[in-house]
Amino acid sequence: MEIMSVGRLVWEREMNLNKSLRIMPATLVATLFVLSSLNIGVEAVSAATGSQEVAMLGCLSQRMVRPSAYTLGCGSGTYVITDLHWTAWGGTNARGAGNYVLNTCTPTCAADDNVTYHATFVVHGVRSTSKGMVYGALTINYLRRGHRATVTWALPPF
Repeated sequence: MEIMSVGRLVWEREMNLNKSLRIMPATLVATLFVLSSLNIGVEAVSAATGSQEVAMLGCLSQRMVRPSAYTLGCGSGTYVITDLHWTAWGGTNARGAGNYVLNTCTPTCAADDNVTYHATFVVHGVRSTSKGMVYGALTINYLRRGHRATVTWALPPF
């Protein structure tokens, strides 16, 4: 049995503690490196699948990126965009052109009497939702009876 002085016992405990303290930062750095690598991997997979690209949400809350057609006034089909071609997409807004089709509801909406206007479209108001980043509004510019008309629609989710 070895007899130790109190001074030597305290010194050995301090040395073990110092060794632990020297190892801890290295362990912390290694752990953070591994965790950040996992995060980069998730971002790379998300980017590869396009899930991080800004989208419009359709009437059923489905993500739509650069849609060629879009229904406004969910449920009625009274306002529809067709033949939509996008000239810019992403960032704070997206721009496109196509046809803005309105059901005049004359004599009734069931009669499906439509008027078509060539129009330009700007989606804007990017916001974060459970479906990812989405545009929150759509502004439509068109000529109606020779006069410039502009209308802005809120996009789902409302």
